[in-house]
Amino acid sequence: MNLPFIKNELLMQLYTAWRRPMFVRRRFAIFTTLIGVLCVYLVLDSRLVTGEDTYEQLGRGFEAINEAYQLLFNEYVDELKAEDLSKAAISGMLWDLDPYTTFFDSRDLKQLQIETQGKFGGLGIMISKRGKEEGPPVVMNVIEGTPADTSKLVVGDRIIAIDGDPTFDKDLREIVGTLRGDPGAGVTIKIERPGLEKPFDQPIIRARIDISSVQIPGEVDPDIGYISMSWLSSSRFTERTGRELQRALIKSLNNGATGIILDLRGNPGGLLNAAVDVVDKFLSSNHLVVSTRGRLAEQSRSHKTRYDPILPADIPLVILVDERSASASEIVAGAIQDWDRGLIVGTQTFGKGSVQTVRPLGRDGDKALKLTTAAYYTPSGRSIHNAEKRRYRGGPIEITVGTSTKVSAYELFGIIGQAERRDDVIIELEERFGLEKDLAEEVLGMRLEGLLGLASSEHNGPEDIDPEKVFTTRVNKRKVYGGGGIKPDVVVQQERRPRLVLALLRAGLIFDFAVDFATTQAFPSRFEDYTLPEDIVDQFWTFMADSTNSGGFSYQTDTEIKVQEIKEALIENDVFTDDTITSLTQLSQAAEREREADYDKARPYIRLEIERALANRVWGTNGKILATLKGDKQFQEAVRLLKDRAVYAQKLALVKE
Repeated sequence: MNLPFIKNELLMQLYTAWRRPMFVRRRFAIFTTLIGVLCVYLVLDSRLVTGEDTYEQLGRGFEAINEAYQLLFNEYVDELKAEDLSKAAISGMLWDLDPYTTFFDSRDLKQLQIETQGKFGGLGIMISKRGKEEGPPVVMNVIEGTPADTSKLVVGDRIIAIDGDPTFDKDLREIVGTLRGDPGAGVTIKIERPGLEKPFDQPIIRARIDISSVQIPGEVDPDIGYISMSWLSSSRFTERTGRELQRALIKSLNNGATGIILDLRGNPGGLLNAAVDVVDKFLSSNHLVVSTRGRLAEQSRSHKTRYDPILPADIPLVILVDERSASASEIVAGAIQDWDRGLIVGTQTFGKGSVQTVRPLGRDGDKALKLTTAAYYTPSGRSIHNAEKRRYRGGPIEITVGTSTKVSAYELFGIIGQAERRDDVIIELEERFGLEKDLAEEVLGMRLEGLLGLASSEHNGPEDIDPEKVFTTRVNKRKVYGGGGIKPDVVVQQERRPRLVLALLRAGLIFDFAVDFATTQAFPSRFEDYTLPEDIVDQFWTFMADSTNSGGFSYQTDTEIKVQEIKEALIENDVFTDDTITSLTQLSQAAEREREADYDKARPYIRLEIERALANRVWGTNGKILATLKGDKQFQEAVRLLKDRAVYAQKLALVKE
């Protein structure tokens, strides 16, 4: 059979493959690809119809889509769900566009609303599955002042049942959905707590949980006010952010702060208006914060400050950023830098210079399309958009899973390459990145170009600009550059943690030790008054020596891996000689020395990670933040700059060459 309207070679190949006898699962996969590409081809390719206006072209495209939809629904060899057909069609249309244009089903839309509004009905805990999927969820964080906090739930508690229904073998999203509910509704959870012999029931009344996007963890320095909007507090820009930041700034000033650090590291962004509200606290009224330019007139506008600043102009300011600071975080950093109001410290930001608009879909409005509608520009006129994020040239690539979770593509391909079974990949993704099972499966269901962040044609959003094009700041006329994110005024790289430490963290063994250690100790009410025992790392290795704690943990150095590969090759080819045995012995001795060196090098890092995990267990998020800042080079540089006013002023006045 020949279909005259299919002139595209890819479409013809897909259609021909679809008609061949094959396993049902493969036929369905080809079907979803076919309908998706059909949607793109018919709606976007104006070459199909000539001599017609846009609406006529759209009409013809929709007719063909509708006919294909009905034929597949009614006559396809396997019974298909209408919702699956719709999702496949929408996914096909989005396939050709930028990675920030995404479809939200009802569940994803609810999560997006929670992230932008900063509130939901629930208990006030963050949970995760540890190890195998059939295990119970573990409490990873307790939000201060919530029902979970007042009910004395603690980090490390295992929730083994909810209202009598066991949580084993249940999907994490299902468990989260069960724990959430209307404020005032009760729920009883059965807790298994390390250090207690028997599980116990804990009744809790759900309440409205307000997720704070701004946090003051405590005093970091008598003269410095530190405000966290970073990954350490899982912060995003929400409807509440501006009000919360205003309170935090006033509190810091009342406490005698003569300099402010605003930490935006790892903050993926959020609402554009929230970013404008944040800048409003630092600049006087009528200062341009960001301008947007879109295809439609209403999408092109300038956003300016409206009020007097909360932070006086003579109080120095440092903004901390890193490669995971994106979108609204970059709007704030760009405005502060362009108006010379403060110094940007850290590493180059992500480079997301586009604006998305969420439009409801369906008669019930329970689904939505988030589409890119504009590009944004800092007050100096520069775009910081990094289109190279989807055209790999050696830079870091991150895959967005669900609404906001980011996964390193480099690590992902490493996991896939080393795993023998699909289930092994799922488990590793859950453990390493804290993904729920369905999100881990979503990663494996992506097309290759989706994993790499690639769009398949020119319809992939705003272009980046020449990174060498020079702009100047509005006050001191310093040179700044567009493209590729916000480049800090002071670049400070963080130290990379040794592989051994990363392996221990991925296995959750430092977390387990901290939970176990906390059950046998007494602690002061404030983290600042606690000193970690000098022998804490030795205690950790003693804990690890018990196989019931270590769970068969194994670690190989690079040399040990190479020695093992050589041994296997020699065995396979049967070429053992006295010389090869001698060489292998020498290599093994070198590997043993390398292992000892790795363990020695890891000691201070293990100590820091134990302190951070213990602080989170005992003092919550505030304790975790304070513990993390102890070994934080970027934070330490920010403090140094704020204390040395001469250097601070010089950096702001310096014209960069």
